[in-house]
Amino acid sequence: MAKIGFGIRKQLLISQVFGQIAPIAVIPVLTRLLSPEQMGHYQVALSIALVAIPFAVFQADVLVPVARDAHKVKLLERRAFLATLIVGLIAAFSALMVTAGGGVQSPITTVLLLFAMSLTSVSNASLIRREDMGKLVKRNMVGGTLVAVIQVVCAMFSPTAIALGIGMLLGRSLCQALLRSTKNYPLHSNGDDIPEGLWRTIGGVAANALGTFASQMPMLVVAPFYGAAAAGHLGLGQRVVGAPTGLIGQAVNQIIVADASAIMRSGDPRLWVGLRKQIILLICFSLAAAVTIGTVVPPITPWLFGAAWEEAGKYIQILALPMCLQLTAIPMAPLMIMLGMQKVMLGLQIFRVLGILGCIIAGAKFSLSMPITITLISVVWVMAYLLTIGLTIIKIKKHDVQKDRA
Repeated sequence: MAKIGFGIRKQLLISQVFGQIAPIAVIPVLTRLLSPEQMGHYQVALSIALVAIPFAVFQADVLVPVARDAHKVKLLERRAFLATLIVGLIAAFSALMVTAGGGVQSPITTVLLLFAMSLTSVSNASLIRREDMGKLVKRNMVGGTLVAVIQVVCAMFSPTAIALGIGMLLGRSLCQALLRSTKNYPLHSNGDDIPEGLWRTIGGVAANALGTFASQMPMLVVAPFYGAAAAGHLGLGQRVVGAPTGLIGQAVNQIIVADASAIMRSGDPRLWVGLRKQIILLICFSLAAAVTIGTVVPPITPWLFGAAWEEAGKYIQILALPMCLQLTAIPMAPLMIMLGMQKVMLGLQIFRVLGILGCIIAGAKFSLSMPITITLISVVWVMAYLLTIGLTIIKIKKHDVQKDRA
């Protein structure tokens, strides 16, 4: 098996789009059920959970698809579960510190979201290893819809951030229970292994966490200085402008991980041949989505989400390019891990975090408005994403040359 077929690719893409439509469609409902403060608590919890998820999963999402046998898969799954328990406690404490005086809304919601995302990530990786792509397609279609429906129901009974967290965990758990795989793990041929080792793994985990932290940094900084409502506005802006990534980003990740892991298991060196068209199409789509969202969405934001959310339109316009470009950059992360580029990943993310921190410090020192500061941060994001894409392509081509010579 060199790579997954076109039919499965199409099904993964369509299923992700279908599955993500419902969570996006219910945002206007949730903004009317929950106050900006409660949405702010939810956005803070989501940001912290996203930063923590690489530590919780501990690279099981990338290592499981190329695991040699069922025993190695189970070992990686148990390791991820234990890591999720430990990281969940740390994440809850972090949420409590960020929203000092905000009660237990953010800490509890953070734990709920972290467990939901960890469960989904590891379980879906197991499906890729089993080569049960049909079941993965079904999960993609059902999972998002279940989460959206259950979140709305929970919010109707209790319009709080915790209710949304419960809805996320219930929806994901129900999806995994209904669509469990019955396939066995196929035999692993003598292909490539992902370069492992404790420090290499920690480096990859830290790089992924720093990358997510860099994306969520602006909102986490806004919360303690400007309040939960301001965080809610910025968080809504990020969520809306990231809709293209939400719609097809997970499908793209699944396709790239499935392709690359299958090629490495088979020993076929032609990674670039299988990924070239995808990367070019992703870049074109990212640019087109950024122009469309940045132009069309901001003027209709008050009508779409309610008058109280007009401020979010400014951030939608500013974040359009970097948030859409991440559709191309983020799928590069599993490839970099598979190619042993953890140190490069870590260096890029340190550059990104330091650059964003510099923008924030400059904004405070020179009394810049928040929109101007966010604009500077967007420039740093774009630079980091372009470097990520470029360096990954170079490494893929080197990998193919080395395999051809072997």
